[in-house]
Amino acid sequence: MMTFVSPMLLEKVEEPFDDPRYIYEPKIDGHRLLLSKVNGSTRLYTRHENECTRQYPELLAVPANDDVILDGEVCRIGTSGEIDFEAVMERFRMTKAPKTKAEAVESPVHYVVFDILQRNGRDLRSLPLMERKQILADVLEQNSHFSQSLYVEGAGKELFRAIQEKRMEGIVAKRK
Repeated sequence: MMTFVSPMLLEKVEEPFDDPRYIYEPKIDGHRLLLSKVNGSTRLYTRHENECTRQYPELLAVPANDDVILDGEVCRIGTSGEIDFEAVMERFRMTKAPKTKAEAVESPVHYVVFDILQRNGRDLRSLPLMERKQILADVLEQNSHFSQSLYVEGAGKELFRAIQEKRMEGIVAKRK
């Protein structure tokens, strides 16, 4: 069982900005999910430490050989590529295993991972973000259920314009 690691939370800024000390990521319209894979056992938690492992059975086969604690956003991507917040929240509220398992096949969720908090028992949170991003890229094999969050360096205004054009939720700025 995982020792719960509290995720870093967002603070709102009114205007997008450019700064070479930051990376910028699209904000995914889903819900925060911490994934713990330790000794072959995978557990999923909300940012409030509520276990939600049974709601997302398709995320239990983590494409990483190491023990990890990952931080990201679970979402449901619709048939035309849009992110469907209501669909992922419906899944989150499901309580019956047969229905959840059927939904995992018919309407699977996707986990967009933006950080790695632990690897093989080592706490990585004190490392610079860009070093953690590289460790994550080395550890996580992307597939139809898992991907690493895309980001751009320094160009927050440009990414924000592109996100607005696609009618997505917004962007997140993170100090490198």
